[in-house]
Amino acid sequence: MNPTQETHLESIDPRLAEANRVLIGDNGVSADPVGAASLYTEALEAGVGAAGVRLAVLAAVGVARPANWSEALDRLEEAAELGHHPAERQLAVLAGRDDLALRTGSAALWRNVRKDIDVAALLKAPTLRRVSVAPAIALIDGLATKAMCRWLIAKAKPRLERGMVRDLATGQPVPDPIRTGLSAGFGLADTDLVLVATQERLARASGLVVHQQEAPHVLTYEPGQEYRPHFDFMNPTQPAFAEQLAIMGQRVATCLTWLNEDYEGGETDFPRASFRYKGKTGDAMLFLNVTQPDRRPDPLTLHAGLSPTRGRKWLLSQWVRDRVQAIV
Repeated sequence: MNPTQETHLESIDPRLAEANRVLIGDNGVSADPVGAASLYTEALEAGVGAAGVRLAVLAAVGVARPANWSEALDRLEEAAELGHHPAERQLAVLAGRDDLALRTGSAALWRNVRKDIDVAALLKAPTLRRVSVAPAIALIDGLATKAMCRWLIAKAKPRLERGMVRDLATGQPVPDPIRTGLSAGFGLADTDLVLVATQERLARASGLVVHQQEAPHVLTYEPGQEYRPHFDFMNPTQPAFAEQLAIMGQRVATCLTWLNEDYEGGETDFPRASFRYKGKTGDAMLFLNVTQPDRRPDPLTLHAGLSPTRGRKWLLSQWVRDRVQAIV
């Protein structure tokens, strides 16, 4: 079973679908994470393994409660013991047990795998190295493991869509020749513990807390596809962005994690800073989109995702705002 079959299972189980609606809100009804957690718990007790994955995410992120990674892994283990294959594979990935990632084991096996996961080691902050002052750019070696990268590529593949940009007139996402690659986004109702682990490791390395991180996106580019020079900040002089800035705040930082390296070309280029970089699998680049300490949009952050000349490039993109984000 591939990762996206989890979404398929959720779509056909009414208990899970209802819990998801309650979690993110629907038809004018506000999000209710506490009520959603209760519905997920009922579904898990009824044998719906995918509900355990959702409870694991809520516990790890700390939605409407303090974060608890030990509890999150316990919930993931419960889902795996029920034979939920995406939960089994996530446990294997987080434990560094690639030999188990494609097989189904007994409940005892997954209990042992869970016991082998050292939470402190899993979430240990990687080293952050500053390589540019203006704009502020740092490299993070090993933000994700190779197993995590493989999982994220597999999870994203069936969800890929044309990448969008914000229209300057309306502020709405629209297709544009400036961006021709593909993208897959993951909100709270369809993220998983592997993605949340990358967010937590980023937070510990940089101080950019998880609750200020937007829904992550997996990006991919084939030869001929690119993201031409652009900014990630919201331009406060553009009226179309006024509402988004008021609600979500400024996009102060961007983190790009390389999910593969078996391609040529495709660097991330900062033309105004004469800086161009391509990381190895699992390495990340973090840059601030605003100047410090005044948090003004930094024009030196103009950057482009260059087209690969051979092979296919995969990245995990994580934007960070200057305030806590609503449930997405």
